Amino acid sequence: RTRDSRYDMCVPLLLLHTASGFAVRAAAGRSAAAPLRAVAAQASEYQSLLGDAKAALIDACTVADMGRIAEFRPSVLEAIEQIEPLNPTPKPLEAPDLLTGCWRLIYTTSDSILGTTRPRPFRPRYKRILQSIDARQLAAKNEEWVLLGLLKNMVRARLTPRDDGRTVDVQFLRFGIGWLRIPAPAAAKGVLETTYLDDTLRVSRGDKGNLFVLVRDGPSRV
Repeated sequence: RTRDSRYDMCVPLLLLHTASGFAVRAAAGRSAAAPLRAVAAQASEYQSLLGDAKAALIDACTVADMGRIAEFRPSVLEAIEQIEPLNPTPKPLEAPDLLTGCWRLIYTTSDSILGTTRPRPFRPRYKRILQSIDARQLAAKNEEWVLLGLLKNMVRARLTPRDDGRTVDVQFLRFGIGWLRIPAPAAAKGVLETTYLDDTLRVSRGDKGNLFVLVRDGPSRV
């Protein structure tokens, strides 16, 4: 049977229409994928910057011997100022499960916490200055070990959040020196702002200008 000439005309038109549709959809797919690739690239760059910043801060804290070597404190401050803008948790108080835990101090500018003016046997042991936080119960406990680890000193505190989501008022409640327990005076208080928080690292600033860098060391001991 002789084929209708209209068939010969329709087939190319149909193929052209189909090909055009595929081309449009492919172009649309590429157009939609471009922002996703840009977001992925930005995320990758952020993770790279953050990893470098964390490594630099921890290295600086180690070189400064937790803050005991004063000449290296400016390097730690610079590293802190580099990592704070990368903070993935701008409101730590709204992430209580992340904030809660036992945190080990690896750097501070507080000479009283470092015990630099104490007789050597009464200076805290290296890697044994801990701060435990329970962000749901708004409670905290600081612990240190002296006399070669034979004597533990501690202080318990109550935390009162401020509206910015990252700052707490700290009211100390009770001091412990070995087995001795002493109520804290009402004047024993302070303010603590957490300026960086992730699952392994925390940076805080105190109201007296002191800096604190801590790494996670297990569950809260409060």
